[in-house]
Amino acid sequence: MALSLESVGKTWGPYEFSYNERDLIIYALGIGFTKDNLEYVYEGSKDFRAFPTYGVILPSNAGAEAFLSTKANFAMVVHGEQALQIHNPLPKGGGVQTTTTLEGVYDKGSGALIVMRFDTKEKGGTPVCTNWVSAFVRGAGGFGGLAQPKKDVPPIPQKSPDFLLDAQTEVNQAALYRMSGDRNPLHIDPAIAKMVGFKEPILHGLCTYGVVCRRFVQEVFKGESGKMMSYSARFSNPVIPGEKLQVKVWQAGPALFLLEVFNGKGEAVIRNGVIEAK
Repeated sequence: MALSLESVGKTWGPYEFSYNERDLIIYALGIGFTKDNLEYVYEGSKDFRAFPTYGVILPSNAGAEAFLSTKANFAMVVHGEQALQIHNPLPKGGGVQTTTTLEGVYDKGSGALIVMRFDTKEKGGTPVCTNWVSAFVRGAGGFGGLAQPKKDVPPIPQKSPDFLLDAQTEVNQAALYRMSGDRNPLHIDPAIAKMVGFKEPILHGLCTYGVVCRRFVQEVFKGESGKMMSYSARFSNPVIPGEKLQVKVWQAGPALFLLEVFNGKGEAVIRNGVIEAK
């Protein structure tokens, strides 16, 4: 079935989403925090707070109508890119509202790229965060649509990284991360994974995204997660739960950091990583 472009530019919502301390803890455990990080995994900690990338969970129930309007085959979708902008610290719980805008459907030749923007606010109107999600639909390209606009991503400096970080994933990480809302069987069911072209279940792109940010904040920001203002990344290869990742970080300015992430085979799993600090 050909993709439908009729809804490009349309906005849906607002959709309501509520969460609590338990949800924040499950997410934190899902991206690799442990009992040594009480500020994220223990509600009784005086410093208990949401890790900034929990912001990618807030639009989790808001994209269905926009995506379905394109008539894309969900079984052929992989997460292409993610960008998160933090406007204010994420509340420790409560209700938020999210609107969804279908910003574009682009022809990538071998597939199509669906770009959606999610604007999330507290019910009182205070902005919380904005997400941009790019979903790559394999085999849906070649329809003569517009090319994706070029992004102004700073080039990686021609020097060794300023920081070199290890990020170990766990064999059960996808099984735990899916408890934060993404129940796509691609990440847990071997038969489904093989049916759509993978040898085995793969880690959620947003889990890899969170794991990398956790290690960045721990090492570069020395645990001060409140410094993060925005974080964007392109997913270039899937990660298998249990793989050890290497995160290369270049400081391109006083508050600008560029990232690339590689698996044990030397394949890039994240490109165009950019973190901006306050």
